[in-house]
Amino acid sequence: MSTQFIFTVTQLNQAARGLLETSFERISIKGELSGVKRHPSGHHYFTLKDEQAQIPCVMFKGYNRLLNFVPEDGMEVVVR
Repeated sequence: MSTQFIFTVTQLNQAARGLLETSFERISIKGELSGVKRHPSGHHYFTLKDEQAQIPCVMFKGYNRLLNFVPEDGMEVVVR
């Protein structure tokens, strides 16, 4: 029987972050907005999805000021 390494949540997040940050310096992602919610803090929470996958996202209050549109469910957007 082989010994299996068991990750803690923190270790897995650190490993995933390291892989993403070294593999993708700056990327743009096209998808459809879903479940858009503006939190009282000013942050926008939403899911970016396509036909086969989805990514939970947050846009922090400071960036919301830069938008020239109001995010709504069903909009196709490109995020960076």
